[in-house]
Amino acid sequence: MNLRIVLADDHTVLRVGLRAWFEDQGGQFQVVGEASDGEAAIALVEKLKPHLVVMDLSMAGLGGMEATQELRHRGNKVPILILTQYSEPMVLRRVLEAGANGYLLKSARGEELLSAVRAVAAGGTYIDPAVAGALVSRALGRPEFSSGEEAFGQLTPRERQILQMVANGLANKEIASALDVAVKTVMAHRANLMDKLGIHNHSKLVQLAIRMGLVQVE
Repeated sequence: MNLRIVLADDHTVLRVGLRAWFEDQGGQFQVVGEASDGEAAIALVEKLKPHLVVMDLSMAGLGGMEATQELRHRGNKVPILILTQYSEPMVLRRVLEAGANGYLLKSARGEELLSAVRAVAAGGTYIDPAVAGALVSRALGRPEFSSGEEAFGQLTPRERQILQMVANGLANKEIASALDVAVKTVMAHRANLMDKLGIHNHSKLVQLAIRMGLVQVE
């Protein structure tokens, strides 16, 4: 069966890469539309009636979770596979509650994407094994994420504020301007909070900020 797919992601390079990957699968898939935001994705789904939507969570304008909720609100039952960078169990839970059928990390390999697409298109559910494992650990009371969480309470209010701004994508200069302080001051606070948390990786800082409620995922 030739599966008709709509891709929704605000990163053009990623969409181009996904389209090329799908078109290289021996005629199994056909990308019939591309969208850079949730509103455009909804319009394409209603117009083209694809077999599957592969959609990012964080997009300019309407996000993937809101777009999923809106499609379900309209009674549209098209299978939706969320392709995202967020590995937090609470994000997965919200996505499933919104009505998505699958959840896959962007770090997944080609064979994992293929399995996810086939499962979701067939009416099933697919959850990235890494995220599913973390969800089970949380349900069993096991601390699947320990790095940084215990030390979070040691941060000063200013350090928490800067962590939130960093997680929201602001550069040091932008943070300094918003707080009316010197860039060197921001850099010092940033270094201190990373040392306290024991985290020196931007993506892990963002993940911690999401887990601690400093950043809302759309």
